[in-house]
Amino acid sequence: FDSFADTFDEKLVHGLGYKVPQLIGDAVRELGQEIYGAALDAGCGTGLAGRFLRPFVRDVLVGVDASPKMLKIASKCTMAHGCGSKDDSTLDGNDDPLYDKLMVMDLEEMTL
Repeated sequence: FDSFADTFDEKLVHGLGYKVPQLIGDAVRELGQEIYGAALDAGCGTGLAGRFLRPFVRDVLVGVDASPKMLKIASKCTMAHGCGSKDDSTLDGNDDPLYDKLMVMDLEEMTL
């Protein structure tokens, strides 16, 4: 995914109309879900889902991905600025980082 990181969100969201992270955030909001103390975004990629998950996480939101380049993009994500997308549509004006911690894990090392 490193070779695809720079255009990942642009192609997924704008090219293919990918809306799963937004739909999940909308569903959690509609269900009146409680605020979680902490959450893990496994396979966070560029952090696209974090923009929709962050409002439901009070403290630590951790992103994990196998691609260092995806994590580099995710590390710049805020609620006010799109992650890997050129579209800076905002969910609110908060410019704090989305993720408290980001980690890269080699999938071969994680095999049980």
